[in-house]
Amino acid sequence: MPSMPSITRIDPEPFFTLPHRTSGPAGVPLHNRLPFYRAYAVGLPSHVKGIVLTSDLQGREVGGQNRLLGVPVAEALLALSRDGGIPALDAVFLCGDLYDYPDCKKRGGTGPVDEVFQAFSAITTEVVGVLGNHDQVAQPEALPDNTTLLDGGVVTVLGNLKVGGVSGIVGNPNRNQRRTEDDFLAVLESVTDQTPDILLLHQGPTDPERAGRRGDPGVALSLETGFRGLTVFGHTRWDWPWLISHGDGQALNVDGRVVVVLPEVDGE
Repeated sequence: MPSMPSITRIDPEPFFTLPHRTSGPAGVPLHNRLPFYRAYAVGLPSHVKGIVLTSDLQGREVGGQNRLLGVPVAEALLALSRDGGIPALDAVFLCGDLYDYPDCKKRGGTGPVDEVFQAFSAITTEVVGVLGNHDQVAQPEALPDNTTLLDGGVVTVLGNLKVGGVSGIVGNPNRNQRRTEDDFLAVLESVTDQTPDILLLHQGPTDPERAGRRGDPGVALSLETGFRGLTVFGHTRWDWPWLISHGDGQALNVDGRVVVVLPEVDGE
């Protein structure tokens, strides 16, 4: 078995979509559907049946209590597992930007996302996340015991899976969840030096093979020369292919999508 998880394939069509509202241009809310995809990987711990990777769940539920989109996403995943559509989930990994204004009338809102972490903690064994540049945590001391927020650290979950993470983006450090590029790269490299299996970022690399697929070029160079695991990130939306090889590892853009990763079946 490979020493690090590696995604072998992703189903081209979503197996489920979740309607929601999200902030649109000119103060007009948009009605969208969040896609859920199945992916397959080798190198997961042998007992793991399924993990979730997702980011940029900026929106609110349709009707109901107007909760942040991450809450009905967690409920949908639980319902899908109970119905047999997916296995019970061993872990959820969140890559930030989980907030949207209650009225969904202005893009770029910043606010507390505690309820999203609470919701995911109730449906799985482990929740590990990084914060995006639009996220705040109002009561970090009240987060559940099975929830870990990373910003320059590495945690071991599910027995032997090492997960590292860096919150925020490169930018003006006087603004929410931003660092100078030098500081961001220093924290990133302090994490990758610990050789995690999975690296969670909000802001990820550029795509070196395809123009126009945005990210941070400094992050791209650092990962290409210094990391061989699976990098998971969001912040900027990529069209397919949103899984790429990067240096000796892989990079997966999960902006605005939910990816359920299952163990690859021998012979597939």
